[in-house]
Amino acid sequence: MNGPEHYREGERLLAGTDVPADSEQGSGARRDRPSRMDLMEAQTHFLAALAASLASHQHPDSVAWDRVINQ
Repeated sequence: MNGPEHYREGERLLAGTDVPADSEQGSGARRDRPSRMDLMEAQTHFLAALAASLASHQHPDSVAWDRVINQ
């Protein structure tokens, strides 16, 4: 997952996710707000996006960073 993908995943988690059909909340329901776990996951994705951005700008010619960022 690269930086922009991490950022998009963080945004998706903050927007709320579809609740699985086999959950207690019914099929296809949407939560009004993200859970604590979603918030922690989103924060992790935003941090990874920031790290990827900084890495790509600090060392634009580094092939090693490209390998790590684009995996």
